Amino acid sequence: MNKNIAWKELKALDDLYRHKRTRAVIQGHPYINYLIHEIGILDLKPDNIKVIVSTDRFETFYEKEFKKPYEEAKKFLIENGIKPTANKAFTIEDVKTLMLIAENKAELKSNPTNIEDFSNEFFGTSKYLKNRTSIRKAVFKILDISQFPFDEKENQWRLVVDNTQPKAVIMCENKSFLKQPWIAKETQTKLWYVGGNNIAIIDDIDEKGFSKPIYYSCDWDLAGLQIYSRIKTKLKNRNKNIHLLYPNEPHKRISTYIDYHNSHWDLTKSLSGLKLEDFSKKELKLIKTLIDKEEWIEEESFNLQQMIWGIL
Repeated sequence: MNKNIAWKELKALDDLYRHKRTRAVIQGHPYINYLIHEIGILDLKPDNIKVIVSTDRFETFYEKEFKKPYEEAKKFLIENGIKPTANKAFTIEDVKTLMLIAENKAELKSNPTNIEDFSNEFFGTSKYLKNRTSIRKAVFKILDISQFPFDEKENQWRLVVDNTQPKAVIMCENKSFLKQPWIAKETQTKLWYVGGNNIAIIDDIDEKGFSKPIYYSCDWDLAGLQIYSRIKTKLKNRNKNIHLLYPNEPHKRISTYIDYHNSHWDLTKSLSGLKLEDFSKKELKLIKTLIDKEEWIEEESFNLQQMIWGIL
């Protein structure tokens, strides 16, 4: 799915799925042009090229790529008093982030921060909320605030997607899966994000929080596996154990030297300095292969539901 298409295009794609056509002015968007002119799953009406129509292949494509995220996002917006109209300037990824914020409303309100820190934590840049009025207003509405406090404060959030009867807890290095709350529902698990390297907050979790089996989902690179080892040590000191989720087959491996990635294997050390005892034989075999080829596996490429169903 193209994460950068806005609500206007998303709504039009849903219209194409349900009504087989749309008059929405979306042809100027690169992704819509791609669907029309490159892969040909959309087309222009022969007698009126301002109308976009769907082809026989569009239904399967939409159901795979957009249907569930769009329906979940639309339902969420309506339930939170945010009208899902075409003039909204947010993307489906923005709505997923709003869902995560809503899920953790109490936690976030009890640990106030400033708009720059909040924006950077949830949207990846400190200026995101300042520059996007519709997103900022949606955040304010969800948190029942009119502005962020201006005092600097260290963030101590443990973001959670809860389940009333969880079979397990899945700790996630990144927030991606927490932005898809249906995963927790469908797998009957709790999803926890403890802030990547900020794992100190684990010390404050009570015993009840550790009463279920605990698993860790992370990038399979040096940084991700080092964090796993540190969490494993912390839990061992509390007589608890944690297991590493093994990536789905086939593994989508990427060079560690890709532009947006900064974690590289230490080729001067055996197993890049990782502790052998923290990993199973199967895990060690994959890690050694990744080190040898200087590759990594991104957490967001996992099918988390399948991984969880495979262990529960």
